[in-house]
Amino acid sequence: MKTGRVLKVAFKGLGKNKLRTFLMMIGIVIGITALTLIVSAGLGAQNRVMERVKKFGLESMMVFAGAGREVGQPTSGQPATTLSLEDATMLKQEIKTVADVAPFGRKGQSEVKFQEKSTTTTVFGVTPSWAPVWDWDAAEGDFITDEDMSNLARICVIGPTVQKELFGTANPIGEQLRIGSVQFEIRGVMQAKGTSPAGGDMDDRIYIPLTTFMRRVANVDYISAIKIRLNTSKDMAKTAADINALLRERHKLAVGTPDDFTITTPTEVTKMAEKVAGTFNIFLVLVAVISLIAGGVVVANIMLISVNERRKEIGLRKAVGARRKDIIRQFLYEATAVTLTGGVIGIVLGAIGAKILEAFTQMPMAVSWESVALGVVFSTLVGILAGLQPAKKAAALQPIEALR
Repeated sequence: MKTGRVLKVAFKGLGKNKLRTFLMMIGIVIGITALTLIVSAGLGAQNRVMERVKKFGLESMMVFAGAGREVGQPTSGQPATTLSLEDATMLKQEIKTVADVAPFGRKGQSEVKFQEKSTTTTVFGVTPSWAPVWDWDAAEGDFITDEDMSNLARICVIGPTVQKELFGTANPIGEQLRIGSVQFEIRGVMQAKGTSPAGGDMDDRIYIPLTTFMRRVANVDYISAIKIRLNTSKDMAKTAADINALLRERHKLAVGTPDDFTITTPTEVTKMAEKVAGTFNIFLVLVAVISLIAGGVVVANIMLISVNERRKEIGLRKAVGARRKDIIRQFLYEATAVTLTGGVIGIVLGAIGAKILEAFTQMPMAVSWESVALGVVFSTLVGILAGLQPAKKAAALQPIEALR
């Protein structure tokens, strides 16, 4: 029997009992909807990670003071004191693959006051090289200069979040604010940057000259970290090895002694984020697969019931010449048609749900061809597997027995 004829018979059989068809389909719809949502969430998270890595810089790396620093994890206890301003200077001078360095110190939870208003923010002590290395300059006014560094100038550049909290819509440039007990003049306002690779607000910061930070604000002789910009990202592995060797030599670390610093590259950031997202998605995918299995079991059971109810139809078809393989194809087509239709509906509902979730929860979602392809493949596979046993049972019926 031709395929077109078998398909026509299969769809006619489904149309005769719409309630049964709907009950078979509902489990698949739920499973594919869940699968589409999960894949969309996973891809959305991956895209956000890559956006943050690009924001950090694909040709950049970080050196943090202290060993075992994890990306995005705040330091606990006493701050590490193992990096110096001289370390940053030597990295730029000694390693040819390094284009520039931006050493900085940071002090969190610093109280900042302007007249009667106050806020708590993070103060960064930076050098003029911060702007080119981070590709991040003042949007209004000017950034820190070499002269500011030499003079231990009490000037600052504030982030847009700090501007909004202390000044609202007013122009803050030229105004005086206090960081702790030290008064600073606002030189400029930074470009808006948004969320950091670690998930923090990069606009909720104040920048002052690093020398001023070390002597007048934090009273320290060490720095927190160094951001390094390379000539090309191809030099990433070699540069990381050269930095490690130079810093170990400068810090006089004997063979076998652990590093007292941490080198972080965009590759490591990406791998860590993808590992966390991947582990989370595995559990979610398992939930979706279980839903699909449950839906497949429902399809198989209802199809088996259908075989018993349609014994006369099957016997009549075999009596007029339908072959065993025609019966098998009919029931396989019916099961696949049900699950595939349910899959398409599930994909549509999943895509709509993804957009709704993104709008209301700010969770990144990305509906793509991967989620559509997975939905089609899984629903087709479930249909074939669920329909196989009922199809074999139907094909095994003898015409005489079926027509009794």
